[in-house]
Amino acid sequence: MNLRLLVLVALAWVAWRFWQQWQQRRGDLRGPQPPPSAQQKPGAEPFELMQRCAQCGTYLPSTALSRSGRCGRCSD
Repeated sequence: MNLRLLVLVALAWVAWRFWQQWQQRRGDLRGPQPPPSAQQKPGAEPFELMQRCAQCGTYLPSTALSRSGRCGRCSD
């Protein structure tokens, strides 16, 4: 009885390992998928390009820079 249970557990473990490998190979065939956190959520703000201030070198969103490429502190 114990031997049958041990064999059953071993077969279940082997089947589980084959299932994992098959799922991994199947995912590799589809190509790289972006992680769930990288996907845009509804209502989230879109990506905004960062640029460097021409004077002090601080990186800010491009909409926060003046036309001359300076941050609010340096353009004053």
